[in-house]
Amino acid sequence: MRKWISVLLALTMVFALVACGSANEAPATTPAQAAETPPEVETTPEVEQPTIDYPTKPITVIVPFSAGGEHDLTARVIAGRLQEMFGWNVVIQNTTGASVAAMEYYSDDSKTDGYTLFMHSPEVMASSYVSGSLTEPLYKEFTYLGCFVYDPMVICVSADSPYNTLEELFAAAKENPEGLNWASTGASGKNLQDAENLWNIAGVKFNYVPYDDASKARVAVLGGHADVYHAYASGAKASVEAGDLKVLAVGSTERTAFWPDVPTFVECGIDVQVGLTRCWDIRSDVDSAIIDYLTEKIYECWEDETTQKQLLDMGQSPTWMTNEEMHEYGEYYYGVYSEQGSK
Repeated sequence: MRKWISVLLALTMVFALVACGSANEAPATTPAQAAETPPEVETTPEVEQPTIDYPTKPITVIVPFSAGGEHDLTARVIAGRLQEMFGWNVVIQNTTGASVAAMEYYSDDSKTDGYTLFMHSPEVMASSYVSGSLTEPLYKEFTYLGCFVYDPMVICVSADSPYNTLEELFAAAKENPEGLNWASTGASGKNLQDAENLWNIAGVKFNYVPYDDASKARVAVLGGHADVYHAYASGAKASVEAGDLKVLAVGSTERTAFWPDVPTFVECGIDVQVGLTRCWDIRSDVDSAIIDYLTEKIYECWEDETTQKQLLDMGQSPTWMTNEEMHEYGEYYYGVYSEQGSK
């Protein structure tokens, strides 16, 4: 099992190590590499498993992001496939305020029966803990039912932009520091941290124009109010396919299956891989038999060919990581973001 994570994040966050001089030992592989290389499943003797009377009622998945966003769409793909494959009734419950929702779920002892799950990612929770928006290190408190996807970061410009390559964009930014507008979301957090670290490694500066929603940042680029927009592949895919945006580069270790002509950051001379994992979490005090059963069935759903095609069609790279690997991943990013915050 460890073979496929033999170089975890040694490449994924090279930018963090370069920019911050991190002394943290990286986990064994990147989610991007995991997406390209399916995990090896060890063959073990079949053992008759005890039956479990679960689920006997609808399962609720709290998605602390707005409906129609990348987290929501990922959750709905998995929920729909669980319904189709096993007859489960999985209800997606959208809410706002990811950090607040995470704390509420963590502290609500009524959520221990295994019928309420939570959607969040360890690297995002680690970033939120470092920034102070989370008061507990929840990235290490939850049990992860598996990682579904790795969504690589992408650098986009409008379709009529004069820049056709990342090298051209960065050359213009170096000639005119802060003269080009960069549209993004928020004043802190992983999304902003990752982009700023990319700019630092590349030695470029943009004029940051913040928006409170990724769709607004995208519209700003489409309307000519900003020159560059960074997002995750799933958030840009529809606009790219509609001919409204150009993708200059992606943050995966290899070119994506859906954009085979778009180079990686590394191919463009920037030794960086960066993206976002998406997974379902559960309280660690839920019955272990339920946790094991959920993990087994969710993995079975994830590895199904139809599920993987639906995820790819959304612009997400199917990727599986176990609970242990996700904890290792979150711990690594906590160290990275802690060092960045101290500089």
